[in-house]
Amino acid sequence: MSAAQTQVLAEQVFQAALADRLAAVIAAESAEFADRMAILYLSDGSGPDWRAEVMRIHDPARVSGLLLGALQTRLAGNPVAAARLRALLGPTGVTAATDGRGLELAARMQLARPATLAATARRLEGDLARGTPELAAIARIMRQGDPVTERLAARMNRDIAFARGFAEGGGFDFPTASEDVAADLWMQEPELVAEITARSELALYAAFVPLGAAAIDHIATARTMPRARAVSAILALAEGDVLDQLAAESGRAAARRHEGSPL
Repeated sequence: MSAAQTQVLAEQVFQAALADRLAAVIAAESAEFADRMAILYLSDGSGPDWRAEVMRIHDPARVSGLLLGALQTRLAGNPVAAARLRALLGPTGVTAATDGRGLELAARMQLARPATLAATARRLEGDLARGTPELAAIARIMRQGDPVTERLAARMNRDIAFARGFAEGGGFDFPTASEDVAADLWMQEPELVAEITARSELALYAAFVPLGAAAIDHIATARTMPRARAVSAILALAEGDVLDQLAAESGRAAARRHEGSPL
């Protein structure tokens, strides 16, 4: 596949995966990431200037371009996957949006607001106490593949990338290796798994419960189709690449703040 063909395919995958909306979600969720990292790395904690710097790094237009570039790189590096995606997407790359991706991204965007997150969590708690067909259908989606393990790995990689950037910026007062950070994260694995599971369930709940159990099962089936699985797989790799880059940049910004340099 030529470079031009790879570029066209990357653009098709980008559109099919709604990656422009994903970029906006990554930007919206960056404030929470900033606060979480500030607790760990900044003695004076988070604040408006720190959140603004992290949000600047995670600018949605910039993230969108990085995602497209990461898709091109991943496709160029895996000709077999690229050829399969090209066949699955067809000449136009147009896909029928039946897997609920857009609804889930919209829900994540709303849940980036603390008040919405808290209110949705309260509603979910009430429905969990009663038990509903919709929650049973959401549980079936959660059991497809191994999304929590994948998101745990992405979370750990992102945190390690931040620590690497912090070290590169001279933020640590003592030698620190990525292996040390990884070991600390693995000690937190049970808590991280619980947090990621709860957040994933909350996003699916906010996105799909109004549709009813039958529609949720239809979405679950659509997500098992070869095209949906292939698009999701390559997007996850590209998203991981971009999040790691942004985390490392944020880590270097945190080191500058730690040293007292202007952000």
